[in-house]
Formats: sequence, C-alpha cells, structure tokens
Amino acid sequence: MTNLITSTWNWWLFGALLLLVSLAAVGAALVPGSGPPADDSAQVEEPSGGPSTLPPGAAVFAGRESELDRILNARPPAARPRALICLVTGPPGSGKTELAVQAAHRLAARYPSGQLFVGYRSNTESAGRLLAEDALAALLAAVGAAAGTTRFDPLSMTGQWLNTVNNRPFLMVLDDVNQAEQVEPLLPASPRAMVIVTSRTMLTGLDADVHIEVDALSEEGARSVVTAILHRGSRTVDDTVIDAVVALYRLPLTIRHIADRIVAEQTPLALHTEPPVPLSGEGTEPMLAAIEALAPVEHLVFRRMALHPGPHVTDEIAAALAGVPLREAADALALLHEHGLIIRPDPHGYGLHDLVRSLAHREGSRRDATSAQARERLFRWTAERLVRANDGIHAPLFLGEPQVTMDEEQALQWLHRYFEDLRSVARLAINTAWPESWRLTAGLAYYMRVKKRNIHQAIGLNQAALQITPVSDEAGKAHCQAQLAALHRVSGEYDKALEQAEKATEAFNRLGDRRNEAHAAAEVGTNRYHLADYPSARVTMVSAVALHERAGQTRGRANGLGVLGLIKRATGDYAGAREHLTEALALYREIANHRNEAWIRIELGVIDRLTGEFHSAAEQFNAALDINTRLQDVNGCAWARRELGILKRILGQYDEARTLLQGALREFKALDSRRNIADAEVELCSLHRVLGEPSTARGHGDTALRMYERMRNRRGGAWTKTELGALSAAEGDFGAADSKLGEARATCEEIGDRSGEARANMELGRLELSRGQDAAAWPYLERARELYTELGAPQVAEVRSLLDGG
Repeated sequence: MTNLITSTWNWWLFGALLLLVSLAAVGAALVPGSGPPADDSAQVEEPSGGPSTLPPGAAVFAGRESELDRILNARPPAARPRALICLVTGPPGSGKTELAVQAAHRLAARYPSGQLFVGYRSNTESAGRLLAEDALAALLAAVGAAAGTTRFDPLSMTGQWLNTVNNRPFLMVLDDVNQAEQVEPLLPASPRAMVIVTSRTMLTGLDADVHIEVDALSEEGARSVVTAILHRGSRTVDDTVIDAVVALYRLPLTIRHIADRIVAEQTPLALHTEPPVPLSGEGTEPMLAAIEALAPVEHLVFRRMALHPGPHVTDEIAAALAGVPLREAADALALLHEHGLIIRPDPHGYGLHDLVRSLAHREGSRRDATSAQARERLFRWTAERLVRANDGIHAPLFLGEPQVTMDEEQALQWLHRYFEDLRSVARLAINTAWPESWRLTAGLAYYMRVKKRNIHQAIGLNQAALQITPVSDEAGKAHCQAQLAALHRVSGEYDKALEQAEKATEAFNRLGDRRNEAHAAAEVGTNRYHLADYPSARVTMVSAVALHERAGQTRGRANGLGVLGLIKRATGDYAGAREHLTEALALYREIANHRNEAWIRIELGVIDRLTGEFHSAAEQFNAALDINTRLQDVNGCAWARRELGILKRILGQYDEARTLLQGALREFKALDSRRNIADAEVELCSLHRVLGEPSTARGHGDTALRMYERMRNRRGGAWTKTELGALSAAEGDFGAADSKLGEARATCEEIGDRSGEARANMELGRLELSRGQDAAAWPYLERARELYTELGAPQVAEVRSLLDGG
C-alpha cells in the first residue's frame, strides 16, 4: 500500500513485507489452536466455517496493543486437559469487552469450530441478566445442538455442551461475568479451546492462565485512540485539542466519546478545563455535558432507553418507551449513536454501555417522576407484537387478532432474533408485578415449548404470571392455565396438566371464548389419553373437535382428530384410528402444517406395523423422517427413528434396529423428553431380550417401568411389565414372570387396551406351555387368538402356532 500511495515501487520494502508475512505464518503455527494436539490420535477433522456469534469490533482499536499481544500469544495450560483461560478485569468503561472482541476476531482462524460470544449483562437489572441455563441454551443453539432440554436443567445441558465441544477448537468470549460459577459449566475439557472472560473484579475460584488488568490508558495510548478516530473520520484538529483531551481523560469510553463528538460536530469540542479528575476515576464529565446538550426528544429517548432490560433497543421499542412517534424515535437513536452516547452491538438494534446506562438512570430519576407508564407502554407493545408472532407460527392458543400479520418465516425470525429481549421484558413485567404479565408469558410459551425446548423456564414464567394476575382477570388466568397444561403435558406431568386444562376449559366456557375453550378441552382429552382414561378422553376430544369445527379452526380440528386416532389405536380399533388419522393428514396438508403432517405419518405407520403392512409402515416413517429433517425438528427425527427401529426389530434386522433405537434414545435424553425416553427404553428391552442379552434388556426395562410409574402412564407400564415378564420366563423365573404378566393383563383389561391384553395373554399361554401346563395355557392362547383376529394383527399366526403345538 505504501508503494501505491507514493506512486513508487520499492523492491526492498516489498521483499521485507514478504519476509514478515512468512515469519507471521510460522509464528501462527506455534500458537494454541493452530497446530496438532499432543495426542495425534485425538485429532478431529474440522469443518470449515464454524458458527460465529462475535459482535463486530470497533473500526478503530488502539492504545491496548500490549494487552492484545498478551492474549494473542497466550499458550494453553501444560499437561492439563482443559481450555486456555484469559481473564480481563477492569472498571466499567475501561474497554474490557472491546479488547476481548478484538482479540477473538484476530484469533478466529485458529479456532475453526466456532467463535461464540455470550453477554451475561451481570451488572444490569435482574430481569436482563443471563442465567447459566440461558447461556448454555444459547451456546447449544449456536452450534446446532438441541436448544436446551425439556426440563431446562443446567446439569444435563452442561453435559450436552461438553460433549458437543469435545476436543474441537472453539473460542468463547464470556462477557460481563461476576461469578466463577457462571463460567465453570461452559469450560471445555480440551486444550484446543480458548475462553476469554471479562469481569469488573477478580473471580474467586476461576483458575485463569492469563490475567490482564485494564484501567486508564497511558497518555500515549489515549493520544493514539483520539488520533486514530479523527483520522478515520477525516477530521483534523489542532494538537492543543488532543493535548487537552489526554491531559484530562484517560478512560477509553470517555476518550472514544470525545473523539466521536469532535468528528460528528465538525467543530472543536469545548472541554472542561478544571483540574483533571483522577485518571482511574469515572471521568464521565464529557458524556454528562453531551447529555445536557441534547434536545428534549433526544434526551427523553436516551433516558427511557435505560428502562429496557434486554440487549436491543429498536426504533419501535424506543418509540414505545418514550411515547413519541416512530420517526422521531428513529432520528433520536441515530443522533445518539452519532454522538457516541449509545452503541450498536449488531445490526438488530442499539444498546447502552453499563456506565452510560447508569448516567441515563441518573437523568431519569432526576427528570421523570415515574417510569411506570413508560414500562407499561413497553409491555403493551411487546404483547401486541407477540400476538402477531403467535398468529404467524400458528400457535394453538388464541391471544387476539393481530393488527398487522406476519408470515411464519418472519415470525420465527423475529422471535429468534429478539428472544433474549422478549424474555427479559417478561421477567421485568413479573418483577414489577404488572397485572397483565400473562400476555407476555403466554405469548412466549408456545415458541419456548416447540422451538426453544426450555419447557421448565416457560413453566416458571407462566406460574409467576398466574400468581400476580388479579382474580377478576379470568381470561388472564385461563390463558396461563392453558399454557401450563400444555407445558406440563410435554414434561410428562399428566396430573398437573389435566388439573390446569380442566380449570382453563371451565373458565373459557364461562367467558364464551369458544376458540380457546376448544383448545383447552383438547388438552383435557389428550391428558386423559395419556392417563389411559380412554372413554372419557374420547368423549372430551369429540366435543373439542366439534368446537374447533364451529369456530372454523382447521388446525385445532386436525389436532383433535389426530388424538382421536391415538385413542382408537390404544383401544384396538385400528380401522377407526386409520380413518381419523387420514382425515387429520388431509387437513394438515391443506394448511401446509408440515410438522404435524410428520406426526400423523408416524401414527399411520404404527397402524400399518400393527396390521402387518410393513412396507407401507417403512414408507410412512421415512417420509416423516424426511419432513422432520428439513424442519430441523430433533424430537420428530428421533421419534421417526425409534419407530423405524421397532420395525427393523420385527423384521429381524437387529443391527439396524439397535443403531436406530440407541440413537433415538440419545436424542430423547438430550431433549429430556421423558415419555419418549421411556418408550425407547422399553423397545430396547424387547430388542435385547430377543438377542439373548437378558442383563441389558432388564436394565432398559426396569428404567422404563420406573419412568412410566412416575408419570402414571398405565398403558406404558403394562407393556413394560409384559416385556419384563417375558424376560423372566426366558430366564426360567416362572414366578416373577407370572406376577408381571398377570399385572399387565389386568391393567390392559381395565383400561380397554385390547392389543396389550392380547400380548399379555399370549405370553401367559407361552409361560404355561414352558411349565408343561398345556391345559392351563389353552384359555390364555384362545383369548389372545380371539383378540388378535379382531384386531387384524399378524400375531394371530404366532398364537395359532402355539395352539397347534399345545
């Protein structure tokens, strides 16, 4: 570039540059993350272009060259299987975050698996702080793993995160931390990873390899920052101005603010000329002066920004908080950014540095008698946008008619981009006891359940909102109860779910809200199905389908038909089940609801498997797997693989069955989807029993039985007892086999599960034959033959064979 600028060609300079580049390349090969690990066998093939969530660094970075070099040249810990940890500490405004981000961008090529940024916001109000589980969920989502778990349990998420990182070269920036406990669950046990932590103070318990303490800049460093910013802004000022700046102020935040003001105003900034404050002090006088000089609208927008608990303030949010027109808010934000009072951490909104936020709070407490009205405008604006988003993603609970519609892609993009902001606003509403907090928690619940998978946190938010909703607001309470019903159901807590669903149904009925009454009634029916109360479940679901049809709700009607199909399958009416499921499939395809189309295809595949149509079953399961793969639905993919694994076991393809079932179990455990975990465990029990591996089979069966009993899932428990009984019979423990099979048979008779009753009778007959009691076996086998014949199931041939042998 020097040769081009001077319009000359200096071969000596060109050769020196080549030499320097070559030396730099050699040096890069010797720094952590770039070379092979000590154990070549542990080398992992790295994909190119791993995820990066780093915010953009400032265009001008100066004054911290020595600190930057220390991070860039840091070495991994010797003979310790963990990440390299760099801790950057210093007071607010000292440039900790910028130093960490600049270093991370320079180190990115050495850590190709991913460069991830997590902003804890530990020094903001509680509603906006990131919890440990929030950070883990964000990291898992960033690397494409399942986004959190159903129980949102930090321990299970930590295990999933560490398994994902494994021995891969990841770089993480954990910003604004105030406790070592926030960092420890995220630390990879790999010397190929690097973690840069920023904090205002030393973190007791964090064993950092490099500690860099930053404070005021040196005079030379401060001068280099001012000069670089002015040069980039094509601004020239007298040296005396720069001398005055660096004589009075050394805090990086203040220095940058002054330089930005000089560039923006195109006139020398009037500086305070009183004696310099201590160089390590706050040094906020220039920012206070800039705030005082703001026009009324800009001043109002600035101080109201501090009320927002999340990381992004958009034009719309600023307008809502300040109570001004959108155009005025947008212009005010642009001016505040131009004058260096607010930052733009990413393209999706503006933010406030913590030190500047404290100044805004100070101004607000001085000028605003109350901030309650501003916060309420924020809550109502957020609630209205959540109505639009829920309409766009086809959420089953009706929150209101949106003023402006969103399509599904727009809604999902908005929810994903601003989820931290939305959750922070909901927490703030609860913390300030806003009586309509339910509008926010109910608006987030479906997205958190289906896409984010942090069910436990969604339950907590809706329970908190329910507690502060006034008794007189029956609609608000009903919405919380309906959301809690769905959330508890997904968690396998069917009793809790049923209780909340029944309360919501009664409330919506009293209010004359037929659309939401239909949804809540469907939840009642679904939970009664899971509790094996099939007659009551059928009556309730028929009523819910009729309500949905009268309200013109195609999706609700399809959902109800799908559950009616499950009820009829559970009671052995395979023809009726197929009829309901086929009708539901047509409705889902009509409204292009692909996720639920995949669900129905799996259920139709199960009917095909039960009736011996194995080729058709495989087609349905594979079609569902293709849909769920396109939708990146981890739970749906695992579900389809489990069903394929069962089919492969029936067909005698045991190796494929083992791979599919074990893979499904791992995915269900990652999601902590308890009902699906239990279902996979019992199928693995059956597979290992067939393979002659009784110890492994019993481990899976015992685990499944404990889970079903905790969930009060009687049908699942009965099927597991049948498997365990058959296993005991194979081991020669006839007494245990007789007990388990007898319990399973009695339960299936009681709940009306004809398929389960047939299987228990067949196994009891087989047991009596093993004992040499042919006459005792005959009634069991005859009953099994009768039931399997009614069901049209292929097992009738097996029973006939046993009868002929007897």
